Amino acid sequence: MKKYNHTRVIGPRGLGLLSGAVFLVFGPLSAAAAPAVLVPHRAVYDLVLDRVQGSAGIDSAQGRIVFELESGPCAGVVQTFRQLVVLAGGETGTKIVDSQSMTTEEPDGKTMRFSVLNRVGSAPAIQTSGVATRKDSALDVRLSSPIKSVLSFPAATLYPGEHYRALIDAAKAGQTTKSMQVYDGADEGQSAPDTFAVIGKARAPSADDQALLEKAGIIAKEAWPVEISYFDAGKNPVDEPSYRVSMDLFDNGVSAAIKLDYLSFSLKGRLVAIESKAETPCP
Repeated sequence: MKKYNHTRVIGPRGLGLLSGAVFLVFGPLSAAAAPAVLVPHRAVYDLVLDRVQGSAGIDSAQGRIVFELESGPCAGVVQTFRQLVVLAGGETGTKIVDSQSMTTEEPDGKTMRFSVLNRVGSAPAIQTSGVATRKDSALDVRLSSPIKSVLSFPAATLYPGEHYRALIDAAKAGQTTKSMQVYDGADEGQSAPDTFAVIGKARAPSADDQALLEKAGIIAKEAWPVEISYFDAGKNPVDEPSYRVSMDLFDNGVSAAIKLDYLSFSLKGRLVAIESKAETPCP
């Protein structure tokens, strides 16, 4: 079975589809517009198989995502993500795909520490970790595992939290598309994919999602349907992306109605639990 990367949901991610304090290129926002505020929270999503295309060899799938976001006025943004999926097929049997990641974006927006672990079936886990540092001319990445190396990406490359906030800011400004390059430590830390987001019209959160939010004491006024396509850097965007994520993105950074499209098959995720977390206190 092909090895699928399940770590860009939130940051998303694509969820995660999911901060940061510095923004580089956000389009025509008003100078007085305040950047989006991401509410600290822990969200749980149940995953089921959405569709299968061609000979993917998958008959059923189920799993769960647990996503946590921590932040505060004096702190950076910490996003913790775990996705566990059981894939079953007559040709390939049953395999468990376990993806875990943690990104820590410093308050100044310059540095992000990241750790990503991927395990497919009984194969050895692949651990990726390192530090990304934004400089004037480039985003430098120093990987400590799986292989020590130094990489460089364009200075305008965003971290996952910055990407999320930029999407919300674009949606609030009425933009319908947004192109950005993002680095999140996935793909064994080797790539910073180009992303192209299509943003729909604002609407109220669904009744079920609103009930969960209200129970947790979390306020969300608007939601936008967002689809993000990921491309290898420099690839023509008219070509097929390597991965798609779609969701209802709320104005507070919470996501619902997730769809993870790996092209040969896709998963859909439903928000089933959410709780508010306290802001990280100032020292």
